Amino acid sequence: MPAASQHRLLLNPLALVSLALVFLTAPLAYGDSDKVYTLDYRVDLTHSDEHALVRVELGDDSGVSEIDFNLDEAFHSEVKANGELELEDGRARWQPPAKDAWLSLEVKIPHKRDSGGFDALREDDFAIFRGDDLIPSASVRGRKGVESRATLHFTLPNGWNSVNSGWEKTADGTFKIDNPERRFDRPTGWFIAGKLGTRRERLPDTHIAVSGPAGEDLRRMDVLSFVMLNWATLKEVVGETPPKILMVMAGDPMWRGGLSGPNSLFVHSGRPMVSENGTSTLLHELMHTLTRISGAKGDDWIAEGLAEYYSYTVLHRAGGLTDDRLERVKSWLTDWSKDIKQLRGGASSGERTARAALLFGELDAEIRERTDDDKSLDNATRAMMKLGEVSLAQLRDIVEELTGEPSKVLTSELLED
Repeated sequence: MPAASQHRLLLNPLALVSLALVFLTAPLAYGDSDKVYTLDYRVDLTHSDEHALVRVELGDDSGVSEIDFNLDEAFHSEVKANGELELEDGRARWQPPAKDAWLSLEVKIPHKRDSGGFDALREDDFAIFRGDDLIPSASVRGRKGVESRATLHFTLPNGWNSVNSGWEKTADGTFKIDNPERRFDRPTGWFIAGKLGTRRERLPDTHIAVSGPAGEDLRRMDVLSFVMLNWATLKEVVGETPPKILMVMAGDPMWRGGLSGPNSLFVHSGRPMVSENGTSTLLHELMHTLTRISGAKGDDWIAEGLAEYYSYTVLHRAGGLTDDRLERVKSWLTDWSKDIKQLRGGASSGERTARAALLFGELDAEIRERTDDDKSLDNATRAMMKLGEVSLAQLRDIVEELTGEPSKVLTSELLED
């Protein structure tokens, strides 16, 4: 259901602080070896029951002159480094040496949400966390034109058998971190480590994995089969899919909802794949993961409403809902969101998301009518994916380009400032 399905966790200031490393240089050819340096992340999960020891190692002559970390005392402690390190006013300014540069810090893993339940957890047999929570956000300065080639290594407690993520893993268990959107590569998305049970499908374009703690009552094959039944329809909507998607599942005390991330998502094992109202938390979060669309300031309704619209529309198009059941879904959403008068504003609530989903249904019908079914909201979605962050003005431009005239749906009173 929309109220239990949120993807904004990565921007939550109460979460373990996101790693947002922005490299302030111009693009370069990745194969230019004298402009590429190694960057190794080493995460020791044997350090303590609650904390991971994170170590960042830069290759020699990296060209990085300073990394300025924004610390959160609630999570980050014991910051150490060689070279020059200044700790002041919640910041760690590191000027690494040219050779054997390293910085380490302790990071608290468990994190409980204000609404209850954990969005990161360390237990005796497993840990669930996000890669971008491991070290603080930072800005990076360096010699013009240099880029990183990053790897991520884990040290696991005795008896833990695996680590899974949405990143490519080599035979020796090392993750290759290559993010084309960033010049300073960093791990992002969900990770699960420990004694795990995992089911996989390796499709021609995407490796899909469903993973959770061994011994828990998880329906991994149910989830994997459900995704496979809807996969062709999802691809019709989004086009190209990422090389790998990890779906992490666990029960209490994890938060009872769904949370997406880059190339990965988390869904509480108690959530149904399809709710009694006909919407799907799993498909909602999977749409976030596949599209990576976010709403610009004041337009969170775009990302949330779009994901919710496709959470039941994909199911209908794939044959999982009859036409009659689809109408019942829309009737339920209409009743739930009847008091919503405005879509724009802050974070999209469940009721606001429901109304936004209905508006996207109206927009799809408008696009189809004006293009004689040659175009649909799928085309608009793929255009939004290229932008990443989307404002109402940009959405209006996209639809006008598809249909040749301004959208009437997008001039609704619901969208007035």
